[in-house]
Amino acid sequence: MNIKFEVKMTKKAMFDFMLYTSYTSLSGIIGVIFGGVTLVLGIRQCMFGSYSTAATFFLFAAIFLIGNPLHLKARAAEQVMRSPMFQKPISYELNEEGIRISQDEQSVLNEWGDFRKVVSTGQSVIIYVTKVRALIFPRESMGEQYAAAVQMISTHMPAKKVNIRHVSAN
Repeated sequence: MNIKFEVKMTKKAMFDFMLYTSYTSLSGIIGVIFGGVTLVLGIRQCMFGSYSTAATFFLFAAIFLIGNPLHLKARAAEQVMRSPMFQKPISYELNEEGIRISQDEQSVLNEWGDFRKVVSTGQSVIIYVTKVRALIFPRESMGEQYAAAVQMISTHMPAKKVNIRHVSAN
């Protein structure tokens, strides 16, 4: 059985990928913890009447909790706009051998064993080739093929490498 669909990379899908990759890394987790701690410290300083110190803590909290996601959103938009490969749709075909990626006259087959892991977010299925290079399958691009694609991936990859939470087609 072959499952085919096309993906036109969007800023939203790239942001989803960058957000997931960033906030599941050690530095992303530390950034959220640091932002949360500085927010609590800012609130505590307000309670004690030290408003200038609280403002400093709030500034750091805003940088880590709001600034980082905004920066990722801007980088995602820039990457989609500047990358020539994202200007045209990319065709994917999942089959027994692996995933064939085609665009224009170029085509390459990545065998199932080439992939490190597969994860899902609320909006995408992300298949990592390396720690930072991945195939991004937005759910909206897969449409009705979503459940079949998840089944194909789950069948051909070791269970310990697959972390797909959203299995239904809805």
